[in-house]
Amino acid sequence: MIHPPRLPKPMPTGDPEPLADHTHIYQAMMNGLDYNDLNAGGLFLEQVKARKVQLMRSRLPGLRIVDSFFEMCEFSGSQWETGFFRRVVFKDCRLLGTQMLEGIFEDVEFINCQAESLAMVSAKFKNCLFHKCVLKKATFDGADASRVIFNECDLISANFHLAKLKETDFRTSDIGGLQVGVTEMQGAIIAPHQTLQVVGLLGVTVKEIEDSDQET
Repeated sequence: MIHPPRLPKPMPTGDPEPLADHTHIYQAMMNGLDYNDLNAGGLFLEQVKARKVQLMRSRLPGLRIVDSFFEMCEFSGSQWETGFFRRVVFKDCRLLGTQMLEGIFEDVEFINCQAESLAMVSAKFKNCLFHKCVLKKATFDGADASRVIFNECDLISANFHLAKLKETDFRTSDIGGLQVGVTEMQGAIIAPHQTLQVVGLLGVTVKEIEDSDQET
């Protein structure tokens, strides 16, 4: 079970203070605010509920987000390296080309997100779900994605080189052109209909035995 965000009821009203280096935003509603091109290190968002927030091309190294919910937000082209996320939901958000390098994700859900070319290199996941997300050409190179569930996701040409995939569930997702090796796939969970697809990814050719082969 993924633990949901712990949000106060009711949520407080009023605009949050401006976002800046090492700002701690606590128990705030953020609706339709524009933070495009924001550059702020060490930002901490706790018990935040955000809707239609614009954070394109933001640079937020060391970002921390805890017990928060983001809906229909725009994060494309952002750089959020070495971030920490615990009990966070991203729903209907755009993360096109977003870089979340070396991030730590605990009890995090990505639901119906457009995340083509998302970069999660060397990230660490614990109890996480991607549901109906577009992850074409996403990069999980070197990530520990053990037990992550990819449910009905588009993972065409996604990169999982050197990733840990123990009990990672790909059964309902499109994994055509997945960039992965034999070692990485050990312990991963796939559906029967994906068997030939995975064999092809590993460079093995499957051929029917013809009569001429049997005679030989």
